Amino acid sequence: MIMKTAISIDDRIYRNAEDAAVQMELTRSKLYTLAIKEYLHNHEADTISKRLNQYYEDHKTVLNDDVNKKEQV
Repeated sequence: MIMKTAISIDDRIYRNAEDAAVQMELTRSKLYTLAIKEYLHNHEADTISKRLNQYYEDHKTVLNDDVNKKEQV
């Protein structure tokens, strides 16, 4: 399935992307798809860390309290 979308991009970034797509022999859509996939992949760890931090914040344990006490020392 393919979703069509419209986005606003700074002119300079757009021109650079157009040049890159030509050099890489990619369509604009393929270049943008690859860029978004790479961005999401590179930030996946951030999302996982945020989820884990939230989980441990919501489920405080004795271990968390011990670690917090040691960090304060």
